[in-house]
Amino acid sequence: MALLGGVTGCSSTWEDFSLVHIPDIQQGNLVTPEMVAELKPGMSKRQVRFLLGTPILIDVFHPDRWDYYYALKKRNKPVDQKRFSVFFRRDKLLHYSGDIAPAENLQRLKDEKEQVVSVPDYEDEGGIFEALLDQVGVELEEE
Repeated sequence: MALLGGVTGCSSTWEDFSLVHIPDIQQGNLVTPEMVAELKPGMSKRQVRFLLGTPILIDVFHPDRWDYYYALKKRNKPVDQKRFSVFFRRDKLLHYSGDIAPAENLQRLKDEKEQVVSVPDYEDEGGIFEALLDQVGVELEEE
């Protein structure tokens, strides 16, 4: 009985070691600081939609405001919510607001993502079949 009471008394620790898989639940649009840094006043609605994706809400009474919402629920953690809104005037981006600040040093981030990789020259040494024949000492005649 004492063991049963000890196990049920620590429900939060028990949930951490549960054998039941609880997946992370994501909802809405993920808007990153890098995406926000790319926004420039005067962009068309089409350009903003290409950059941020289709908004989760376009209010028919306020068509010049697009709202983006993102929520992430991880196991045993509170829901992480982010809200972001863009405002237009005459179909051009006027300003934005919300929980996501633009990334600083965007050019540095782009440079870090772009990497030049040198690849050595490839010499065709045949395939697996040729390697197997070489192992047993059989040579193929070249045409």
